[in-house]
Amino acid sequence: MRIINKKFFLRSLLILASLFFAAFIPEIFATKGHVLWAIPYILADFFLVMVAVLYRFPSADRNKMRDDVKVPPATTSIPTRDFQKDLQERDELFQMMVDISSNGFWTFDVVTGKVYWSQRALNMLQVDIANADDSFDVLRRQIVESDWDHFRELLNSSLESGDRLNCVVTLVKSGSKNEQLTVSGNVQKNADGRPVRVIGSVNMYSDKQAIDKQSFYYAYQDALTGVYNRKFFLEKLKVDVDMALQRPDYLFAVALLDIDRFGAINASYSVNVGDNVLRVVADRIKSQCRSGDTIARIGPDVFAIVLHDIQSGGSDSDVKAIVRRIHNAVKLPIQLEGRELYIGVSMAVALNREVDCVEDILANATASLREMKKGVNHGGIQFSCGGIREKAMRLYKLEFEIRKAIQAQEFVLFYQPIVDITDGNRIVAFEALVRWNQAQNGFISPADFIPIAEETGLIIPLGAQLLEMACIQMKKWVDMGFENVQMAVNFSAKQFALDNMLEDVKQVLLRTKLNPKNLKLEITEYTAVCEAEKTVKIMQALSGMGIQISIDDFGTGYSSLSYLKRFPIHTLKMDKSFIDHVTDDEEDASFARMVIGIAKSLNLDLIAEGVESESQLEFLRAEGCKLIQGFYFSKPLSSDKALEYLQAHYLPEEQLQSV
Repeated sequence: MRIINKKFFLRSLLILASLFFAAFIPEIFATKGHVLWAIPYILADFFLVMVAVLYRFPSADRNKMRDDVKVPPATTSIPTRDFQKDLQERDELFQMMVDISSNGFWTFDVVTGKVYWSQRALNMLQVDIANADDSFDVLRRQIVESDWDHFRELLNSSLESGDRLNCVVTLVKSGSKNEQLTVSGNVQKNADGRPVRVIGSVNMYSDKQAIDKQSFYYAYQDALTGVYNRKFFLEKLKVDVDMALQRPDYLFAVALLDIDRFGAINASYSVNVGDNVLRVVADRIKSQCRSGDTIARIGPDVFAIVLHDIQSGGSDSDVKAIVRRIHNAVKLPIQLEGRELYIGVSMAVALNREVDCVEDILANATASLREMKKGVNHGGIQFSCGGIREKAMRLYKLEFEIRKAIQAQEFVLFYQPIVDITDGNRIVAFEALVRWNQAQNGFISPADFIPIAEETGLIIPLGAQLLEMACIQMKKWVDMGFENVQMAVNFSAKQFALDNMLEDVKQVLLRTKLNPKNLKLEITEYTAVCEAEKTVKIMQALSGMGIQISIDDFGTGYSSLSYLKRFPIHTLKMDKSFIDHVTDDEEDASFARMVIGIAKSLNLDLIAEGVESESQLEFLRAEGCKLIQGFYFSKPLSSDKALEYLQAHYLPEEQLQSV
């Protein structure tokens, strides 16, 4: 804020100066004695007064500006706005929004009677834009007559009442199925309450019930078989569990049905045949169940049935009758593509008497099914009995402990020698066998945890860990000079099916710096024939890397021997079950001779595993089988003991070449 106005102060000083100067004029006049002498002084004083009053003093900011800079004068003009252009741009924007919308729009001017149809609306009405006019004739010509009359009545009613217009109309299309549209509109009124226009839309008609039904189908039904899926099964099971808690006398059961060796059907025939088998099984289950029972497909080849409200005089007779009826119907031969297929079916049944939650009853049924599939009773029916719940809980606990053991690296490898009996029992390879060294219980047999790992998918991280451990150990022995020994590592079907399996194996070899010639991967016959085309490519890639492939448990698979010619296989391993009785069972002896003959004819190495006696060894020697694995030579050994065995039975490279 300024205290003194500079301009006012300067004007005041000039006026005071003029007054002071005017005071001397009379004295000059008296001294000179003539008026002419006073005239210049009078004019000067007048000039000071005029400057004080009329002069426009410059501003302070202007004094600071450079003289050599020309500042253009400030403009005071206000830009004019083209409102016509603004309206045109707004209309074009609105038209663009209407055209790109998924809905069709129409407007009806009540005063002029003109109707505007958007491009999308005309497309829905199947009207060529060139033939469209500004009337309701566009709609009248495209829909059935009764719908046009109904629309006109609703429009008049809306104009009188102001209510929303909503009408379903059917398009008339020659040569094709009729389609329906929803024509709707809102009435716009002026200040007097009179209708001036109707603004509406045109949409494809959607039947809410049909949409709800379709949504339910996608959410709760299995697309392949038409029965319910796992999600719906669990929800229905929860309803029965809640009902049983409210009614102590309410009895229901859960039956799980598993198709035995379903993978072999896909492998031996085709996936299409397997899909047809699933459809037939689903239809047969539905035909034998009661109308109110729930049938679902909860796994690739596993069906679940909830038998609701089955109590009959306090006995389980109804349950057993239904289950046996289903089992007998499903396992009947299936006629597909001109061939007759026989399938085995395993069923496990759990009742709700001993459980009070969904998890427990499902665990009971799952545990019963798993127990039956492991034993000799597969293909039958098993009802959960006392203690099965506790056993199921132990299995789930074991799964959790396996997960922790993988992270804690509690799994260790033992190594069983494979020897060449034609060369002084020289060691040629080790098979890496896993053991679980649990902190609380010590060593646990693979038979107790491998099936759980396979079923839960934990075999994948476990197998990756074991492969790296085996390669690390083999690399240590190679660096010690034992270069002519291989490490055989078992690969599960789940591991072999991984898309990144090849890359994972490459990375392990790179990290451990192990020569691929020292690694052999063992897979089962079943793994080999699953997805045969993919398997061939994987095997060729592994073989190209220098890794050998061995078929484990040969003779127990489900396929023909034709795959042996197609696959780049290096070794067959004859299963122990055919070795046990070669000396006292002619059938087993004949089978062993046949396998040895197959290996020789295809120029493949053959390993007889499970050899435990001198008589078995001599039989195999006489038949020309030279690679032996079994307790006769050695049990699986720790790494230290395996090194001692290796040092005692290894033949160096130079001695091999001289032999």
